[in-house]
Amino acid sequence: MESFLDRLLADEWVATAPHSSRAGSPAAPPTDAGQESDQATRSGQTSTDGPLPDVPVGLEAPRIAIYDTLTSPPRVITIEESDLPALIASLAEKTYHYCREQGGQVPYSVIQEIIENLLHAYFRDVVITILDNGQTIRVSDHGPGVDDKDRAFQPGFTTATAYQRQIIRGVGSGLPLAKESLQFLRGILTVEDNLGGGAVFTIKMPTLTGAPEPAAAPKIKLTTRQTKVLVLLMELGSAGPTAIAKELGFSPATVYRDLVALQDMGLIHSLGDGKRALREEGLRLLESIL
Repeated sequence: MESFLDRLLADEWVATAPHSSRAGSPAAPPTDAGQESDQATRSGQTSTDGPLPDVPVGLEAPRIAIYDTLTSPPRVITIEESDLPALIASLAEKTYHYCREQGGQVPYSVIQEIIENLLHAYFRDVVITILDNGQTIRVSDHGPGVDDKDRAFQPGFTTATAYQRQIIRGVGSGLPLAKESLQFLRGILTVEDNLGGGAVFTIKMPTLTGAPEPAAAPKIKLTTRQTKVLVLLMELGSAGPTAIAKELGFSPATVYRDLVALQDMGLIHSLGDGKRALREEGLRLLESIL
């Protein structure tokens, strides 16, 4: 990672390195070609005066994926802001909010340090995933990655440029402090290579003690056909009445009535495209009768 960013500052890399020309980004130092650079920025061209990334928007904007349960699709929240400091603050605040909403105990300071570190990845394809009732947070990107993963957690080690130092405070101490803070809470912080390049930082807190026991399986009496429909949904993940009817040998109309009944019982839910999937209540019921 260090050698990559060192090369990034060389002339042949600076000409193509992504950076921000939006409001709120640190101003580039004056050069002999300052006037031409300003004109290029106003015309929509990328400035070459610094290695800061553009503020990602639209399809490139960072996303937060919240898994309320592992049996249902995640809620996906797209985060867009006008400048990099605002983006970092918004990502940290919203990640902390959704983590706490799920019952998680990850400290805000740790979340902020990991998100600030995304400057090194130029905020490329950032996805923040919240799992395990907020006790696990994964922050992935498709930036240059982390070559020396052990050294990245050593105090004083940094690859931040002069421009990045205007946004990141305490460079060289963020990751070590985050890891040490988690250790006091029996949590861990790890970094791995992401598929297709980049890095994945994982914050994992211990399983909550004293958490309420899962609710007992609902006492619902199902017909044999309804049980078969639930079992098939468990195997397929999701399906519509036509596919279920074909698999079980019933008419689509009959299967549709069973799906409506099962949904009214709170055992399955609609995915909005005619398909249904199991809810946790349905999965617990199946576990109790199979």
